[in-house]
Amino acid sequence: MRRISLAGRRRIRLDHDAPVPAIGPGDVLVRVGACTVCNRSDLAYYHYYGLRDHCATGCFGHEIAGTVEAVGERVTSVEPGRRVFVRTPLTSGFAEFAAAREISVGALPDDVPFEQGSILQLLPLAVHATRGVRLGDRVAIVGQGPVGLMALQVARLRGAAEIVVTDLDPWRLERSALLGADRTVVAPSPHAVPGDLGADFDVAVEAVGTPHTARACVDLVRQNGLVVFLGTHHVDTHVTFDLVQWERKGLRVHSSAEPTDTARAEAMAVAVRLAAAFTGRLRLDAILTATYPLENLQDALDRLSESPTLHPAGDDTPHLTPPAKTLKIAICPDPG
Repeated sequence: MRRISLAGRRRIRLDHDAPVPAIGPGDVLVRVGACTVCNRSDLAYYHYYGLRDHCATGCFGHEIAGTVEAVGERVTSVEPGRRVFVRTPLTSGFAEFAAAREISVGALPDDVPFEQGSILQLLPLAVHATRGVRLGDRVAIVGQGPVGLMALQVARLRGAAEIVVTDLDPWRLERSALLGADRTVVAPSPHAVPGDLGADFDVAVEAVGTPHTARACVDLVRQNGLVVFLGTHHVDTHVTFDLVQWERKGLRVHSSAEPTDTARAEAMAVAVRLAAAFTGRLRLDAILTATYPLENLQDALDRLSESPTLHPAGDDTPHLTPPAKTLKIAICPDPG
């Protein structure tokens, strides 16, 4: 089969004769219909491979939708021919086939194209991240990339009374308004959150993954408010906080990561139900920007790399805003 893998820092390699992944008794083999490029993890692995240990251990190409090709003997929830989306696969989705544990596979509605279906990988993540949002809450979301936009939609489904969002890119904020944001505010720079965003929010969701956005969320919430770390800190892995401020506010905090199989299964179960019941209300089409064939993955990486968040805080960057009019790019082994 064809597969693209990381061959070094900022180098990828196309193999035309890669072996089809072997699966164990609790695994599923998926014929890949599409794999979207992760604007954070995939790009961090690509740019920092060999420089940081964690960039050699994650799965490069993990946002997958496709059709079940084969299942292990202990698999009961899906069968060959079933359309699925995948969260955290065992092997790369930048290939014709990928393997995943059964717990990481969810049913994909028949009316959702694979290119959009691969974005549903973000849905269980957003479900788990927003588990602290309660009916009537005021919610601030800092960052309106793909994961921030998914969190916006799930927070709305959870009954948030007001959702205020900010991003560097006015075009992304247009998507936010389309997806249900009550108010959108343009951020003045990659290292500043606008002062007129508001205050005393019940929940602040950090959906960028930089030190300044993490600290800004502490300022945004009320006494005993909740700070959610949804952005992935692959570039700036160490963030400092004023713990006196945390103590005075009595803040609560949680991350979006599902640390156990129980948490993963619960988040996936909710995501599958939402995908089935709210296909028309989960606007995946507003997040999908473009579709490239597998052989053009390099073009997608180059386009998405025009981002200031790929550089550590304090470093010079030629990019002051995210790539123009770009959110998710789907890679298709066999584009129709």
